[in-house]
Amino acid sequence: MKIAELSRVSGTHRSTIHHYLDLGLLPRPETLGPRLHHFGDEHVERLREIKALRAQGLGLGEIRQRLATRLRPRTPRKRPRRRREGASDRRAAILDAAARLFLERGFEGADVQAIARAAGVGKATVYQHFAGKSELFVECLDRLRFTLVPATTRAQIEAKMPLVDEARLRAQAVLSRFAGYRTMTNLLGAAAHGRDAEVAARARDALHRMVTNAEPSLRRAMAAGELRRGDTELWAYMLWGP
Repeated sequence: MKIAELSRVSGTHRSTIHHYLDLGLLPRPETLGPRLHHFGDEHVERLREIKALRAQGLGLGEIRQRLATRLRPRTPRKRPRRRREGASDRRAAILDAAARLFLERGFEGADVQAIARAAGVGKATVYQHFAGKSELFVECLDRLRFTLVPATTRAQIEAKMPLVDEARLRAQAVLSRFAGYRTMTNLLGAAAHGRDAEVAARARDALHRMVTNAEPSLRRAMAAGELRRGDTELWAYMLWGP
């Protein structure tokens, strides 16, 4: 099945599927052509398993460790493995470069040519992986958040520390890169209310994931008696602010 069908069957947004692929949480799909990838039943089952583990309060880092021994690369039918990995690396480089430029210049100021140059690829290569700048933007929304939070901070947050200590780390991350967070929030808000319906829907989905990323911590705090019981999604949105 194609990614659109996988998204429909699994109830997981396409951008989330790409994000999980980039993190290594899903096995790579079979590559049947330059932009033709085939997903199978194992991808559906893996997405459902990830969703269940997240509902239990596990972070993506913990889930990745749990699944690491079971992830096995699939053998492509037509393309050699080395070429497929090269394409994946180029796609990741494009997304990383796009995330940086969107934060620095905003959506309008980050043109495809500049993104291609920053990624070290040609403009045509960008269009081999993405239909245009709007698709590229929504695909790298999660990277915008990860660009602003150092890997060491993310590792500390995923270590299941007391809520007050985690809140302090999160606050420090926001304050140290406040301009970037404000830009990211403005970009998401503009995209979520833009005229492109698909981009708007995916931006709203990304914003929801960003806000509810704190839910596992809130559930752990409630279980430990650090926080009174309540609706964790509502708590997450209240903590995020208007």
